[in-house]
Amino acid sequence: MDKLINQHIETWSLYNAFALSIAFIASLVTMQLNILLFVFSISLIGLVFLNRKKLFYSKPFFGVANTITLTRFILIILGFLFIELDNTLLLFYCLSIAVALDFFDGLAARYFKESSFFGQYFDMEIDAFFVLIMCCFYYTHIGIGWWILIPGVLRYVYRLYTFCFPKPNIKEEKKTYATVIAASYFVILLIGLITTGIIQSLILLIGSLAILVSFSIGFIQYQKQ
Repeated sequence: MDKLINQHIETWSLYNAFALSIAFIASLVTMQLNILLFVFSISLIGLVFLNRKKLFYSKPFFGVANTITLTRFILIILGFLFIELDNTLLLFYCLSIAVALDFFDGLAARYFKESSFFGQYFDMEIDAFFVLIMCCFYYTHIGIGWWILIPGVLRYVYRLYTFCFPKPNIKEEKKTYATVIAASYFVILLIGLITTGIIQSLILLIGSLAILVSFSIGFIQYQKQ
C-alpha cells in the first residue's frame, strides 16, 4: 500500500511540474503571480489528498514537521497575496519567517521520527515553489533580467526531463551539497529584497550561478546512473 502511494506521489510531482510550467508562462505573460499561487495551491491539495489517511489519522494530527512545512507555505501565500509587493521590507520579514521554519521542520521530523516519503516531497516542493515565485517576482516587479528565471524553473525542467528519459529504480533524493546551496540561495533571495542596484543584481547572480552548478552536478550524476 505504501509503495503504491509513493508511486502516486511521484506521479503527482510530474503533473505538478507540468502545471506549474504552464502557470509560469501565464504569470510572465500577464505579470500576475496570483496564477502561480492558485495553481500550486490546488496542486498541493492533491498531494495532501493522496496521503490523507496517514496525515489525518496521525498523532498529532497532520504531524508536527508537516504542520511546520504547511505553515511555511501559508506564510508565502500571505506574503504575496496580502502585502503590497512594492513594500519589499514587509515582504522580507514575512518570508524570512517562512525560510527560518525550513530549518525547524527537518529537526521536527527527526525528533518526532516523522520522516516519510510524503514529508520529503512536501518539503522539497515548498522549497522549489518558493524559489520559483521569488524568481518570478524579481523579474516581474523588480526588473531583474531574464536570467533570474532560470533557477526558478530548473527543478521543474529537471523533473520533466527525468520523466522523458527515466532511469529504472532511481529515486529522487536530497544531496547534502544541494541542500546547503539551496539554503544559501533562500537567504540570497531574501537579501535581494533589502538591497538595490548593482549589489542586488550581483548577489542574485552569484546565487543563481550556484544553483545552476548544483543542478548541473545532479543532472550529470543522473545521466551516469
